[in-house]
Amino acid sequence: MTRILRKSIPSLLLLSLFVAGCSHAGSQFVRKWVNTKNANDTMAITRNGDQFLILVSHDKVGAILKDGTLQVPSMMGTMTVTYVKSSDTLLTPGFFGQNEYKRVN
Repeated sequence: MTRILRKSIPSLLLLSLFVAGCSHAGSQFVRKWVNTKNANDTMAITRNGDQFLILVSHDKVGAILKDGTLQVPSMMGTMTVTYVKSSDTLLTPGFFGQNEYKRVN
């Protein structure tokens, strides 16, 4: 039994490294988020193939991952959604500066 266990441990370690290395780019965006200053302002980001969908107040907008940020085309140009790793938050443009969103657990 221990012989089988000794042989399988290196294989399991390699498999876990492979799975960790193959995480999808942009996966840090995929989840539910809430505005840090207004709990009624929420959004959910999901993956849609190679692109993303952002659901805000029953509206869905498409986004693409470019240079580590989500790019959302709009009538006023491209809006950028930035993930801040150190605080595990998102920054989005707002009327009076940037809005900050934290992850909903």
